[in-house]
Amino acid sequence: MQTIMDLWDGNIAPSEHCGVQDGEADQLLSLMERNRERLCESLTGKQKEILEKYIDCSEEYLCRMLKLAFSEGFCLGSRLTMEAVSGC
Repeated sequence: MQTIMDLWDGNIAPSEHCGVQDGEADQLLSLMERNRERLCESLTGKQKEILEKYIDCSEEYLCRMLKLAFSEGFCLGSRLTMEAVSGC
């Protein structure tokens, strides 16, 4: 029960470990940033503003999907644990 309380209180943050020491993720992030910079160089002020709004919405959507995936994964793990404990 303590682990659940720690998750609730924010003392455990599994998302902090996502991508840590992941070379492929680092390469993708670097490529994304490089492409964003190259794109911004060719855009007008209004186009840059639209791009930033798009990026903000994309990041918000990603955060929501990560939260949902965590919740679904937690529920699945709980069901698996209950089945293992009950011998089903």
